[in-house]
Amino acid sequence: MTRTLQTAWGTFNGYNIPFQACHLITEYSDVPCNYGTKKSQLEKIWPQVDFSIVPEVWWNENESDTEIATRAKRFREWLFRQPETCMAIVSHAGFLHELLQEQFKNCELKRINWIHRSRKQAKGL
Repeated sequence: MTRTLQTAWGTFNGYNIPFQACHLITEYSDVPCNYGTKKSQLEKIWPQVDFSIVPEVWWNENESDTEIATRAKRFREWLFRQPETCMAIVSHAGFLHELLQEQFKNCELKRINWIHRSRKQAKGL
């Protein structure tokens, strides 16, 4: 999550936008360098970020492909419950590939227009 926070802050610092950490969109926890930092430590380093939905220990060492797919599904479900109509999602290429079935280069920015069926139904589309 630290690398993601560094990228998000480097990209969006200076804009008047809230920063919300989400443990569901982190890199695969398949090797020790991808294991996380406890929430309490991250809160000290990043006081401007809202960590309210992040558990103290949020990573799963040695995730299986099934667990990663489940995490992507849980993030989609969380995302579609949010009231915002426009968000910037900063994550890792591996997770974004699982989430969107698209390839991402390092530090690549993409605009994704993603409308959930419940929002279409609510608008009568």
